Amino acid sequence: MELIELHILQSFPVTCLNRDDLGAPKSAVFGGVQRARVSSQSWKRAIRKKVKEDQPELFAGQRTRYIISALKDSFKEKGQDEKRASVLAEKIAHELGKLDSVEKGNVKTLLFFSKGEIDNVADAMLGFDFTKDIEIILNQDAEEKKIEKSKKSLANLAKKAAKSLKDNAKDTADIAIFGRMVADDHTLMLEGAGLFSHALSTHQVSSEIDFFSAVDDAKPEDSEGAGHIGTLEFNSACYYRYIGINLDLLKDNDHLSHFTDQDRNIVIETFLKAAVLAVPEARKNSMSGLTLPSYVLGLRKHSQPLSLANAFETPIKSSAKGYIEPSIERMNEHFAQLKNIYNLTATKEVNLPEKDLDVLVKELLLKE
Repeated sequence: MELIELHILQSFPVTCLNRDDLGAPKSAVFGGVQRARVSSQSWKRAIRKKVKEDQPELFAGQRTRYIISALKDSFKEKGQDEKRASVLAEKIAHELGKLDSVEKGNVKTLLFFSKGEIDNVADAMLGFDFTKDIEIILNQDAEEKKIEKSKKSLANLAKKAAKSLKDNAKDTADIAIFGRMVADDHTLMLEGAGLFSHALSTHQVSSEIDFFSAVDDAKPEDSEGAGHIGTLEFNSACYYRYIGINLDLLKDNDHLSHFTDQDRNIVIETFLKAAVLAVPEARKNSMSGLTLPSYVLGLRKHSQPLSLANAFETPIKSSAKGYIEPSIERMNEHFAQLKNIYNLTATKEVNLPEKDLDVLVKELLLKE
C-alpha cells in the first residue's frame, strides 16, 4: 500500500469546534485523562467544503436526502417533460434510498452523489424502452391492474439504472476519497481512499463555562435586568490529528482509474492542502477558531497506516513553552523510536514549517 500521511499539530484558543448532544465540546479519555476531541466526521465536513470551493469541477459530491429534484432536473435536461421526469426521478430515488416524502423530494437516508453520477443514471434509464409503461402510469383512466403492472415494470428498470451511479464520472474525486454508504444497495457502496483520525488534544483538557448576558436596546428605563442570559461551554487545546490517503486505492477501477495522472495529482494536491487548512465552523462568529497548524509531518511510504497518537498517551504538561513546542518534540521523538524499533522507512519525509505548504505538498506528490 502506497500512502501519503499528514501528522498535524494545531492549537486553538477559546473554541467549541465540535459539540456533543448537550452543546458541550466533545471529549474523550486517553492515557487516563480527559482530552478535547474533534470527531473525524466534523473535520471531514470542513475538508469536503474546502476542496469543493477550490476545485468544483473535480469535487462535486453532494450529501443529501433531497435527491429527487437532482434526478428530475437531469431528466428534463435530457428532453423529458415535467410529468415524465417526475415519475422517472421518483422511481430512481426509491431504488437508491427509499422514498420518504415525494412532496418534499427526499428519501429516508443520506446519499452521496455527484452531478455526473446522476446524469449517468438518467442516461441508463433513458436507454430502456419504458414508453408504454409510463404512458399507462400517467393515464388517469387506465385500469388499476395495468397501472400497478407498469409501475412494477418501471421499478425493475429503475433498479437496473440505479447501478449506473457507480459508473465513471469526472466530478467524483470527493466521493473516491471520503467513500459512500448506500444502505439500500451495498453494490453502490465505495470504500474511501482517505484515512482520518479523531483529533485529540496532546494534553489534559477540561471544558469551561462562559456566562453571558445580552442587553435589550429598547428596554424601558424603569426595567431592570438583562434581556437574555445563558451559558456556553468551551475549551482550548493543542490537537494531534492524522490524515492519510491510500494512493493505490485512489487509482483503482472503482475509484479514479479513469482520471489522468495529472488530474489525480490535482485531486491529491487539493485534498492535502484542504486537510491542512480546513477548520470546523462551529460557533465561527462567536468563538472564531480559524487558526493554522504549527507543525505538519508529511510522509510518503509503502506500508500500513500509522498514527502517532501514542506519543501523547502520557499527556503533555503545561509549561512556559505552552503545548505546541513540547508536542512537536514529543511526536518527533516517538516517530524516531518507532523507526528504529520497527525499521520503518519512508520514500519522502518533509515537514512544515521547514518547508512551506506548497513545497511540502509538491514533494509528497513526487515519486522516487
